[in-house]
Order: sequence, then structure tokens, then C-alpha cells
Amino acid sequence: MNLTKLAKEIESGERPTKKVNILQFFTQLKNGEYVPNPETRFQVRNRDRDVDFIDRIVNKVSQTGDRSKLGTPTIVSFSSTEELKLLNGNHTTEIKVRLGIHDSEAFIIDFEKDLGGKVSSLRRLGNLLNKEEIERTSTSADDVRNELYEIMDERIAEGKDAKPSDDEVNELISLYPFINRHSIGQWVSYHETGGTRRAMNTYSVQQLKEQREFYGKQRKYRDYVILPPRTLSAWSHTGIAEAFSGCMKENKRKVLIPFYCNSVAESKKLENGEDLNIIKHYDKLGKYFNITMEVDFLEN
Repeated sequence: MNLTKLAKEIESGERPTKKVNILQFFTQLKNGEYVPNPETRFQVRNRDRDVDFIDRIVNKVSQTGDRSKLGTPTIVSFSSTEELKLLNGNHTTEIKVRLGIHDSEAFIIDFEKDLGGKVSSLRRLGNLLNKEEIERTSTSADDVRNELYEIMDERIAEGKDAKPSDDEVNELISLYPFINRHSIGQWVSYHETGGTRRAMNTYSVQQLKEQREFYGKQRKYRDYVILPPRTLSAWSHTGIAEAFSGCMKENKRKVLIPFYCNSVAESKKLENGEDLNIIKHYDKLGKYFNITMEVDFLEN
């Protein structure tokens, strides 16, 4: 199973394609907007997508009418469950959907036959495709780290020492010249403390609006001021200011302040316990000013 060869076959168009309805990889919001459905994708990037990048390409294609460089997504077929998951082309498919293209040719890869049923091979193929794929930013060090973690998890499942072999380390360095042994050594150590391999969600304006509406429909929050979800970085300034302003404006003594992560750095802060610091600070403020200040964190 030569994954480098498989990636080159896909990139060169040598692999056969099949027309697929790509709407199956999205969820439609109340305003008609389509957003990625994470359950229908195998996410190899540390963040699900770059919305600004998608906006730029959609605007460019809309102005020029040139759709020739949109690319072809790669989809993985799981024969045991008859499930299809989008592997490569998160940006490409979203661009196409926003341009009104709902059916697309796609490369279909069989998880068992082409990848030996190994998740680490699936992740590696995604990383290799991201290195050159036109409609995406390229593979990052974090993406390679996540691939390494899949390898280590599989070694553990096979009853082996989690630490990758010299051959596995050398192969990673050969495939991704921007990493080195020192980086790999650090990642191996971090894996033992529970390093995460989950991709970070990117929220659209409509998703945040519907999340606020969701809180408003819950009996628990019927006498609360519900603030619009804001980025984690705003917790110590606008989050506090708008909480007090909202209570005064609506004449209420309870407020809910939802937060979401807008960067990998913010997501890592939460993983490292920043949420507890935020909750503790708001609790102190609430007790001092005699109001209830509740905090919630959206899935990051």
C-alpha cells in the first residue's frame, strides 16, 4: 500500500471519479445557509476550514466565471457501514455549494481495500493531498502531529509500545521536511498526557445566531439576559461590559455569556484550563455585584 503513489494518482486525475451529491456533507440552517456537518467528514486539519479563504474564492469565481480550478474532492467509502465521508476537499465542496453546485465528480477511496482499514493511513493520505490541493491551505505541523498520534494509538491497540519506531519517524520526516526529530519527540511526550487530535469548529454568523436562539428557548434561561456568543479572547473585556449593560437594559439579575474559540491557540487555552479561570472570575464578579453570571463554552 503506497500512499504517496495513491496521492499522486488522485492529484494527477489517474483515479476514476464518480458523481456524488455533496450536500450530504452539509447541514442546512434555517436561513438556507449550508454549513459543514462534522459527522460526515474525516477531518485531518487542525481546524475544519478557513471561511475567509472560501469567501475569497467564491467572490473570485463569481466575478470571473472560471470554475476550472475548483478541484475534485476525495471521499472515503466504508464498505462495512456503506458510509461515505469527505476526506479531502472541505474548502472545495463548500465553495461549490455556495456557487450553487450540488453534484460533483469525486475520487472514491475504499477504506479497507485502499488503506488497509487503518485510520493512520487515512490521515496520512489526507495530509499528502493537502500538500498540493489547489483549494486548500497546505498541511501544517499540527496536522502531521495528529497523524503521528493515530500511529501511536494504533501501536497501543496492537499491544506495542506507543513510541513510534525509527522507520516510522524517518518516514514522517521524509514526507514532511518541515518537521524534525525534536518536534516529533515533543509530540510523543505530549501524547502521553492526553494530547488532542480533534479538529476545531468554525462558526458562521448564522450558526452563532441560532445558538443564541437555542439558549432562549430553554426553560432554564427564561429569566436570563442571553448575550450573543463571542470569541474566547473577549471574555475579560466585552464579555464583562455587555453582561452588566444587558442586565441594566433588560432589568434582570441573571446573564448567560457564551464563548467559542476562533483560533487553535484559543482552543488550546481551553484544553489547558482557561475555562476554569474564566468561570471563577465571573463567579467572583457576580457575587460582588449580586448578580448571577453563567458561562458556557461552545464545542471547539
